[in-house]
Amino acid sequence: MMSKVATLCYLLAAAYATKFVSSFTTPTLQSKTTATTSGNNQGQNYNLALDLLLHPLRYSLYQPNVSSRINTFLQSQTTQADVTNTGTTTTIPDIIGTVALLVPSSDQPSKFGSKSPVQPPSYREAAEQLARKIKQFSDGRIAAQVVTPSDVDTSSVLNSNALIALGLTTPQDVQFLSRTFRQRRTAGEEEQSSKMCQFAVDCGDNNYAPIVGPYDEANPSVVSEIAPWSDVASGKRLATQMKDLFDKQTSDEFALALMLFFNRFIDKIPWVQHSIDVTWEKGLGNVEEIYNMVTKCGPCITKCLADENCKACIEALDEIDTRDQVASYRTVVSYESELLRDFSLCILQKNNIFGCTAEVPKIPHVKPLGSFRGEEMTKDIAKGIMIGHLEGCGDAALEGCKELDVSWKVACGANVAYDQFPSQNQLFYPSAKGDSMWYDPVFRVETIDGRNVWCKRHYRVRNEKVPGTFRFSVLDNGVTSDEFWTIVDVAEDLSWIVFHYAGAAGAVGQRYIGGLLCTPDGTLPPESEMEKIWDVLRSAEIEPWELFVVDNDDTSPGALEAGPPPLDFYRKTASVIG
Repeated sequence: MMSKVATLCYLLAAAYATKFVSSFTTPTLQSKTTATTSGNNQGQNYNLALDLLLHPLRYSLYQPNVSSRINTFLQSQTTQADVTNTGTTTTIPDIIGTVALLVPSSDQPSKFGSKSPVQPPSYREAAEQLARKIKQFSDGRIAAQVVTPSDVDTSSVLNSNALIALGLTTPQDVQFLSRTFRQRRTAGEEEQSSKMCQFAVDCGDNNYAPIVGPYDEANPSVVSEIAPWSDVASGKRLATQMKDLFDKQTSDEFALALMLFFNRFIDKIPWVQHSIDVTWEKGLGNVEEIYNMVTKCGPCITKCLADENCKACIEALDEIDTRDQVASYRTVVSYESELLRDFSLCILQKNNIFGCTAEVPKIPHVKPLGSFRGEEMTKDIAKGIMIGHLEGCGDAALEGCKELDVSWKVACGANVAYDQFPSQNQLFYPSAKGDSMWYDPVFRVETIDGRNVWCKRHYRVRNEKVPGTFRFSVLDNGVTSDEFWTIVDVAEDLSWIVFHYAGAAGAVGQRYIGGLLCTPDGTLPPESEMEKIWDVLRSAEIEPWELFVVDNDDTSPGALEAGPPPLDFYRKTASVIG
């Protein structure tokens, strides 16, 4: 699978120097920025960086000390969470909050799964998977329950921290929704609770005035407009962001929206805890981060400001929340270059300016395939399965290898950020030294400005203790990614394979999970095989409607524009580098 990270920082020092200087300057600072180095713009760029350093301070010094509110209205469920098996230890995570997913009394098709190979799920089916996804993204610390207006017990719609209504349109359901939202709003006002959230998604033209923390769209406060550092202003910004994520109708982005709410107003959620953006929520923390960037990576800032491609990437990243992996990853691969890679290597990987950490997710726990062709799985067999159909691998390949220019092609994938790119080629091959392998994903990107280009990555692959599991690592655009891969199942004739992966990029605080269905030519397997494959994916807690079908058509206009894929870019030198 392709790498994930490098979304990050091709921005900060340069981004905020460029943006903030243009939007907010003072006579004093303006006079300082006039000093330039003769013959080049190095002095000007450093002064822009200085303005970047001081900009948040102008507001942070006036930030009031807003005391945290104590929640007395919404009580977290005391039900014990599911046991999490990490492979070595068994833990029971503490529940920090609850979510109620309110779906129609009479089930009907949802808008989820529009790019999948199957029919859209019903709202109930979608909500049941969303509840699992919420558990995965929160490490089991947020409990989610699916409810309908006709259920005997609907108490969770009033008692949960977050209530998300999905697809309620009948008069009876709408009446229940309106009454419930009013009751929650009244209770929240009485208790002055900031630990509640409610949204209506696909419930007709009325959005029912969402609530996010202390921000209530039905009762807007002037504070949200005049005090951008306040909790209510933070809630307003988050309300807009959450609505945009909900409207995308994918399970990843739906769960992300809720993680952002819980992280901001209830407790830290490792999935979204870290941000490399300058935000009002960080307050004076912005100043320390920017000072460290300028003092530790000044030359990188200067070079980035002077390069049009780097500057364009910065401006694009500056418009998004970099915790949104869908938007940030597409932006980075649209502008990636050696300059951007060096910039992120300095700021993120070498100096970890933002103090980010991230661990590979342990939920769900996916069981690897235990046997193949009647034999117990071994590391050699697993290696042969990974090699798949790649030519020139000798005895490491298994019987049935088609001797192609790729091991596998991705037919469909289950991560919204990374598995919807077209023309996804996978090359697995043995290292020239030792028992490790190389993995080279080569994929096509439709860039933000409409170009079609090839991207490539080069992973080191090492065996994990259990055969059929692997540890992947890559330095991607200056940031190291660590991934855990599992062979979930494979056809005995090597006509298809299902992978599951979980990964993290500690230097940027990103975590991710997903799954892949791959075939020799990138087309879906025969219909007769699909039901078995769907069950395999469900064993990894992936529903078929979460998949994104990959366009592997070599004759499409985009593929023709990009030209032949550079499949052997790394492999031709692998014998030299090991």
